Amino acid sequence: MVDKKHLDYQQLAQAERDAPPAYDDAVLSQPLARPQMTIAGARNPLAKLVGLDGQRDWNHGLCDCLERPGLTVGACCCPCMVYNHNRTRLTHLSQSGQPNPAPSYCGLSCLLYALAPQVAGIGQMALQCVARFQTRNRYAIRGNAVEDVLVGAICAPCSLVQESREIEEEEQALRAGVLGADAPPPPVEGAYRDDVGVEERTVEN
Repeated sequence: MVDKKHLDYQQLAQAERDAPPAYDDAVLSQPLARPQMTIAGARNPLAKLVGLDGQRDWNHGLCDCLERPGLTVGACCCPCMVYNHNRTRLTHLSQSGQPNPAPSYCGLSCLLYALAPQVAGIGQMALQCVARFQTRNRYAIRGNAVEDVLVGAICAPCSLVQESREIEEEEQALRAGVLGADAPPPPVEGAYRDDVGVEERTVEN
């Protein structure tokens, strides 16, 4: 009768002599990063790159306000009216998903913005900061509260123009029939668009 302990020892010795398993099918490349979310269609009509944080940059920089001289002059001379105009348009978009057919330049927001400097001297900056935050939040634009405060305090007219143009581009996209469900998704970081077609190709590092 074969000793069970001796048999176990033989099996263990044979296993130690056998070659280790091959790893021919091992994955040698890292998986590609994917964004947590994308904003497509009317809220990103220029198809700006969306980062892994699900946010993008502004369509136009603060200094690009000179591209719209009429709007910039209005924001410098009558910022309360431009502020009210932005508020009525953004509120209507948020509530109905459609452009405001008759946005107003005069209203309660205009009055509050005009009287805000009398409230501890920072009321206007506070209104501007909140407005900028709400605009960024709607369009998933990258930024933070500190940046909103600094821009509202130092360059409020440029901020008003920047916000107005962002809202205007969504309105134009909606009027043109560009909807989030039907529009192609914007490119994400790590991808590029074909110069000839519209197909997106992934760039592998």
